[in-house]
Amino acid sequence: MDQLMLQRTRYVLRSRVRRVQTCPPALFVATCQHLLKWTENHPVLSGIVQHLQTVPGEYKEQIDNIVREAPRAEGSFAPGFYSARSSQEHAAVCLELIRAVAALDTIEDSRKHDFVLRCLGEYVTGNVHIKSNEALEALRDVAVDGLFEYLDEQVDARNVLYAVLQKYKQRSEWFSRIRLQEIADDGLEGRTGERALALDLQEYVLDQGVEFVVEPVSASGEADLILRDSEGRYIIIDAKYVPADATRSRVLERVASGFNQVFRYCDDFNEREGFLVVFTRISSKVRLELEESDGFHFLELGGKIIYYLPVSIADLRSASAEGRAKEVLISAKELVDTIAGSE
Repeated sequence: MDQLMLQRTRYVLRSRVRRVQTCPPALFVATCQHLLKWTENHPVLSGIVQHLQTVPGEYKEQIDNIVREAPRAEGSFAPGFYSARSSQEHAAVCLELIRAVAALDTIEDSRKHDFVLRCLGEYVTGNVHIKSNEALEALRDVAVDGLFEYLDEQVDARNVLYAVLQKYKQRSEWFSRIRLQEIADDGLEGRTGERALALDLQEYVLDQGVEFVVEPVSASGEADLILRDSEGRYIIIDAKYVPADATRSRVLERVASGFNQVFRYCDDFNEREGFLVVFTRISSKVRLELEESDGFHFLELGGKIIYYLPVSIADLRSASAEGRAKEVLISAKELVDTIAGSE
């Protein structure tokens, strides 16, 4: 994701959250539902939200108990009081609160609806005398703002790496084609081919000052680059190389193998996302028919999202010398079928 796309993702997130923060009270439940649905289906935010759902803590049982038992109470209920030991746990609490609000439309009795809302407000403020309007504002201030701040930080941290990879692609295709061809042929630091190109990618990422810790190998082997961010989440990057003489079937095999490897590394580290960088040296343009959202091209495989970044290091030729443009087109179905057939 380039800087403009990164800004757009954050802008849309801010816009979606603003609707929840400023809507009339009668629309609060519906806008919470819209926000949840959007984040759960966004190619980037869905992974962050899914991770928050795995954060342990008593809050899940507490909030679930409010939603389940408060409607049965006769005007008296002790919801407990919110606590969190980290920013991540706070965000997880905020997400569960918004999910609880989104479920309020199942309560037809308006008095019970308001009582549950007040119980949720008491849970985050400790105010046993809180009114419905005060509870709604407390949930906006604590839950909606809290989730937004966490997602905004995570989008920035996660996508700064994608921006670095896009910059690497631009540098490689504009200025380093011949050097990368030589690295693939002659090697780098005792490595050749794909491993040598992966080493160049590693060096570039770390030279950009990205604040991640390099991690060791996984059960499925050694990914080309496994980083760990300040929140303890893993970021997996793997590289593949398509040589100049590769046929279409060979291109398909190499790319499918790359997606499969990233999937396995994500599974090993319990992460929903990973990155695949494919160096292509064939003269034909390789185009994958992948899903795209907010500038991301990705393949969803076994519940994992794998982002795809092609880097062409083929010889540059003039348009007149090249003749009619050639393209290797590969569908997502072909990729999935090839992966399934290799297992």
